[in-house]
Amino acid sequence: MAILFNCSEPEAITKALSKITNDEALVKDLNEHGIVLGAYAHTLTPIDPNWTLAESEAPQPMRNDLNEPSVYWKDHVEGWIQNHNVKVIGGCCGITPEHIRYIADQLQQTSTSTTSTTASPRSVK
Repeated sequence: MAILFNCSEPEAITKALSKITNDEALVKDLNEHGIVLGAYAHTLTPIDPNWTLAESEAPQPMRNDLNEPSVYWKDHVEGWIQNHNVKVIGGCCGITPEHIRYIADQLQQTSTSTTSTTASPRSVK
């Protein structure tokens, strides 16, 4: 079983993971039940709190700062794994097969470390 954070800004996912992993009792309970954490961020720009579908005239734009897979890895994924013990990594809107491939390559290069997280390019829709 897993708790997965999906289709959210990577910063929001990091915040949610921090809330969980800073709660020792919760972490203990999750571990006892074999529940792992996962993250599937998107690259959409933040949504204005006053946004409504009825007034929307265009799709939500994508962020440009996460276009490079190495940036997604370094600024977000690596920290999720190292700081929050995330075991399932992927991506949603705007995360490409190249992003997933880069993550898989990084994990392969660090396979001698203590992390057991895996990634597969087949995970991308």
